[in-house]
Amino acid sequence: MLAWLFKRLIHRVMHAPLLTIPDAPAISDRAWADPGEPPALRADRVLQAMNLEEKFVLIAGDGGFGIRGLPRLGLPPVWMSDATSGPRCFGPTTAFPSAVAMAAAWDPGSTARAAEHIAEAARAKGVSILLGPGINIARIPTCGRNFEYMGEDPLLAGRVAAAYTAACRRRGVLCAVKHYVANNSEFDRHRASSEVDDRTLREIYLPAFRTVVKTGGAEVVMTAYNPVNGTWASESASLVGGILRSEWGFDGIVVSDWNSLYSTVGPVLAGLDLEMPGPRWFTPKRFRRALESGAIREADLDRMVHRILSVLFAAGVYDRPTKDSEARELHADHEQAALDAALSGIVLLENDGVLPLPDGKGRTVVVCGPRADPTPVLGGGSGYVARRSSESSLAEAMRRTAPAATIVHLPFRRWGPTRRECRILAGADAVVTACGFDHRIESELYDRPWRLPAAQRRLIRRVGGLNPRSIVVLFAGGDVETESWRTSVRGLVHALYPGQAGGQALAELLFGRENPSGRLPFTMARRWNDIAAVRDYPRRYRSTSAARMFIGQGNPRLRRIRRWRYTEGLMVGYRHFVTAGVSPAYPFGFGRSYTRFRYEAISAAPNSIGPNDGVDVRVRLRNIGERPGSEVVQIYVSDPVSRLDRPLRELRGFRKIPLEAGEAADVVIRLDPEAFRYWDPDAPDGGGWVAEPGEFRIQVCRDSSTVVLETTICLV
Repeated sequence: MLAWLFKRLIHRVMHAPLLTIPDAPAISDRAWADPGEPPALRADRVLQAMNLEEKFVLIAGDGGFGIRGLPRLGLPPVWMSDATSGPRCFGPTTAFPSAVAMAAAWDPGSTARAAEHIAEAARAKGVSILLGPGINIARIPTCGRNFEYMGEDPLLAGRVAAAYTAACRRRGVLCAVKHYVANNSEFDRHRASSEVDDRTLREIYLPAFRTVVKTGGAEVVMTAYNPVNGTWASESASLVGGILRSEWGFDGIVVSDWNSLYSTVGPVLAGLDLEMPGPRWFTPKRFRRALESGAIREADLDRMVHRILSVLFAAGVYDRPTKDSEARELHADHEQAALDAALSGIVLLENDGVLPLPDGKGRTVVVCGPRADPTPVLGGGSGYVARRSSESSLAEAMRRTAPAATIVHLPFRRWGPTRRECRILAGADAVVTACGFDHRIESELYDRPWRLPAAQRRLIRRVGGLNPRSIVVLFAGGDVETESWRTSVRGLVHALYPGQAGGQALAELLFGRENPSGRLPFTMARRWNDIAAVRDYPRRYRSTSAARMFIGQGNPRLRRIRRWRYTEGLMVGYRHFVTAGVSPAYPFGFGRSYTRFRYEAISAAPNSIGPNDGVDVRVRLRNIGERPGSEVVQIYVSDPVSRLDRPLRELRGFRKIPLEAGEAADVVIRLDPEAFRYWDPDAPDGGGWVAEPGEFRIQVCRDSSTVVLETTICLV
């Protein structure tokens, strides 16, 4: 009870709406006011006019979500907001699906369309920087922020996030991609050092960030709370200064997560530019002391200021009013886009002839379970979005979608249904049980359970025993244990966190108005111990305390760093399951449809390549069912012989294809040279990417466990 009350208090504070952003005009009549000049030149001119105190102002936030303005120089404040599902920080907005639900669509185009609406709402509020998307890998299924991230595979996460970032940038909004890097659990996140070898970092945890920076055009990167190999992520010279800046050529803004600095000199020398939410370690007093001692040079400070100014000038932030008067903050188009995004990402896991639901006159469908009303929208913390109004519950949406049928909503009782309710359940044409978590159970600051609460598991089994036409709708940000109850049901839908339109999207899918097309962006395990990454995971990972969440944050003297070893190495998610031969409950990439698809042919050209060549994989796909639907063509690469061990197969390309009933299409997916490489730590100069000569298998899969077509190429 105390933990429950504690979580309610946390979310009451975290989800409180902030004040409206005041409007401010663009700069004018200044030497740096010409938007036709190069951003770097404009930044130079501002920098030359600044005094030391003004430089200190620019490198630390205003205590909330703003970069402070410089009135003497005509530069207004710049505003930020959480997060990926909508600009939540300054009043209600349209709540789009969670990031993991966007990834479940396996469709960067769908994500880009959603992001354009989110960016428009941000500009209407006066927000120029969105603090997302999050792309940390779902290493541990119970991480409280997995719903904010984009699954367990770096290729999928990187491409979806790159589409999101590029779409926002087109609408004038910068994205702070986060949390760099290896922030894979909320348990003691300020003190749990991710102990991970260089090859695993390079192949699993860094690639999504590289993709967003190199192809998504990200101009802001947010560092993580956690240490990596004993060094705080915010002051890691190898990760920030070395890989991000020197190797990838990133010249944008590196911003701290809120209160995640632990010194002044370390972050500056590593390459960090901006402390948020306000000056704690980047105070004028601390900075002057570091300058006087010679630990930091004024050239370091100038470089930080110049990067901030250059990015903001390049994005046009200083050349426009704070708010875009033509942008729409709340609009029916945004709500429709949120519905479209929700429809794309919901995953059908089981259907033994019970879906679509009967919807004719005289048919009765019962809706029960704790998530039927209210229906979860998002997880908690900085990823939670306050909506304009209370959206319809799943039960209400089902009534609206199938008006001829009788929809009966039974309230959830922890002790189970009453005798009268049991008779109603037994006599129904179908029963939908809505279970899972909500924003209080699954949230930033702490990790969530893997199993559903006992009362929910009992309800599922009880309903399945009363009515053989039982369907479960599951709400969660990732993998949930299903083995103890899934044989009790004939239908199972993973809704993830589908945003404000989730109830309506589910109703349309359940009644067959739309065809499910989502695919899992993570693996669902049968048993907890089947997950390789949990070997060094704390046994009491669900425990919460104020000390673990807050005490010591930003203060290196209060608590010692604890080590969390990534002993599984590359074997994260499906890579472990397919390589070790462990059967999951539902594999990565899995999802059913109301229609059927047949893979008819595969070819790869050229079939002999050099180490810097790519391959075009052509797949013949046909919809052999009676409904239109969309299939996700997944291309995996397997290297049978390698000097270093590699996963049995790895996702290297994908494409979502809509087909009418009976329609066929040739799907061409390009595999870049990187698809055949691995990181060799023994290569010269500290390691490098290697493509070994030999045969590679190109596998077309329905999911990570099911190969349907295969061909080979030779790398010479």
